[in-house]
Amino acid sequence: MIPAFRRVILSKTFAGWNAGANYAQPAVWSSTTWNQEFYNSHTDKVEETQKRTQIEESKEDFKYVERLIPPLEIPTPPEHGSYPTPSGWSPPKGSKEGTPYYVRRTRYHQLPVYVKQKHGGNQIWTIVKNVDGDIWTLGENLQNHLEKDTESEVGMSINEYTKRVVYKGLFEEPAKQWLIDEGF
Repeated sequence: MIPAFRRVILSKTFAGWNAGANYAQPAVWSSTTWNQEFYNSHTDKVEETQKRTQIEESKEDFKYVERLIPPLEIPTPPEHGSYPTPSGWSPPKGSKEGTPYYVRRTRYHQLPVYVKQKHGGNQIWTIVKNVDGDIWTLGENLQNHLEKDTESEVGMSINEYTKRVVYKGLFEEPAKQWLIDEGF
């Protein structure tokens, strides 16, 4: 077995690969041979003042490129005359005083309520993420609200570490509406 730091290339075996080359390749390539050839190349002899390409560089045209670069921060949404907007979005009103929990919006200013399907859609879960504070109180309050709406039991599991509350079933719209009514 040939060690990883030394590769043997036999010129007889790779004669077709080497054909047409104007330079002689060494029979043995080692890491030192590669490094010497790489560092002795002409690339590190290029001065900073030298032109590296034959293309003309124009800094005044960069303003057209800057438009295409996405911003680093998500801009705040504009003010609207009435809420909810035609897309259904509404800003947070602020939670009621004394509420022991808080649901942070996503960085795109949306409510963190998601639906997850498994096993070909046979298992459907509604997930509420970004819950800060007393996650158990939020889970019980939302569970009671969903049970009143559906008039049946709703399974719930809470993961304090990931700050998520998971409900068994499809409750995306009722959960979002309840969070909006609570002021989140």
